[in-house]
Order: sequence, then structure tokens, then C-alpha cells
Amino acid sequence: MSGAVGTATAPKVSFAKGLSASEPQATVAVQGKGASLKSGDYAQVSYSVYQAKDASKLGSVGFDSGNPQALSVGGSGFGAILACSTVGERVVVVGQSSAIGFNTGGDVVVVADIVSKIPTKATGTPQEQDPALPTVKDKADGEPQITIPSGIKTPSKTEVEVLKQGDGQTIKDGDTALVQYKGVLLKGGKEFDSSWSKGVPTTFTVSEQGLIKGFVTGLVGQKVGSQVLIVATSDDAYGANPREGSGIPANAPLVFVVDILAIG
Repeated sequence: MSGAVGTATAPKVSFAKGLSASEPQATVAVQGKGASLKSGDYAQVSYSVYQAKDASKLGSVGFDSGNPQALSVGGSGFGAILACSTVGERVVVVGQSSAIGFNTGGDVVVVADIVSKIPTKATGTPQEQDPALPTVKDKADGEPQITIPSGIKTPSKTEVEVLKQGDGQTIKDGDTALVQYKGVLLKGGKEFDSSWSKGVPTTFTVSEQGLIKGFVTGLVGQKVGSQVLIVATSDDAYGANPREGSGIPANAPLVFVVDILAIG
């Protein structure tokens, strides 16, 4: 096996055909010198998958595109293997595809580079906030506290303000993004949804097929590491038909604070 760890070029891999393992077996091919990973963390990982019986390559994620996948650490499958890894490591895993978290069938060989540990909050440079918009102050763990100014008016169009400017990749429509977010009502500031309350970041496909227009408007064009304030009009939110049990009244403008952690 050859090739540098963490680059956009997939390593050159060769192995004896017919490898198998009743339980997933992991071997460290290159030692990492970065942060250790533990259950509950998130990591960016590039990997290639090979059919064990004939050494044919089934696919690759992150290497050719330069866009590693954001994966949760711990639990079962491949995540459990990551819990024993460090950033900068190259790991080779042999086992049944279903036991590792793939659906290709049969035994597979996975070669994975642990590219980075993903922070759980925005790491960008703080920006000056507009006092006419809701103001945000983060707690020590990064959870935003949102204050609605007295007498604030409903905006005529969705407002977007960068609270912290990141310098990572730029989100495009259709990208998959790992984020932390909090949503409150513009009128009264009552929280109706939050990844912080759930204790884990959330993965979204940034598209109006699955998200409200205001959320997509606020995220497309923003960079990883940024924290973004979105004040969405009712028309760009749920309008007259909010989800039942959501705690959102009909025709309510909404406020979101979103920390963009990773793409992929």
C-alpha cells in the first residue's frame, strides 16, 4: 500500500484475493499523530472499498473529490472502529460488509484515512452583529443564547447574518452538511427545535426538497466553520401549515442560529 494519508489521491492498494473475517478485523497501516477519537465525536474520513474475493474496487469516498465524509464515532459498524483511531491514521478493515456498515454483500476490505476531528461548534471569527436583528451569545459549550429585541418587526424578506466567519468549504445547493442549530419563534423567542437539546449535531441535505426555503437560503454560499443567523419570513418557513406538534403557530416568522461543522 502506498500514498500519503489525508490527500485527495486514493492510496494504491493490493492484497491477496479471498480475504475473510468472521468479525471485522482492523489493522493500522499508518500511525496517526493527531487527536484521539472517542464515542460521540465526529470525524472526516476518506475511504475506498474493495471486494475481498477478487480485490476489485467497489467505490471510493473523499479521495477523488477531496471531500471526506462526516461520520459519527462509536456505536456499531464502521463507527465502532473509528472509536479506536487517531487523526492522521490509515486503517485497513476486513469483514462482512453488513458488519462494517456497507450493503455490498460478502466480505470487503476498507482502506480509510482519518482526515480530521470535526468540532461540535462553529470555530470562525466573530463578526459585528446588527442590533436590529436578534442577538446571539454562545454558552461555553457553544450553544447559542438568542435574544429577540423588544418591538422587533417581522422582516419583509428572509434576513441572513454571518455571526462567525469560517474559512472552510462553501456549501452548495444539494450538499450534505453536518450542523448544530437552534430554532426559536421571532415573536416571544420560544424554542421549538434544537440539535443542542438533542445532544448531537444533525446532518441535512441542503435542498428545498427537505428543508424550508429560509433555511436553505441561509446556508447556501456559507463556509464551514461559520455561525449563521437566519430570520425567515413565514412564507420562507412553514406558512399557514406548520407541522403538527412542532410548537410553531401558523404564519410564524422563525429565527435560526446554525453552526456549520462539515460538508460530506
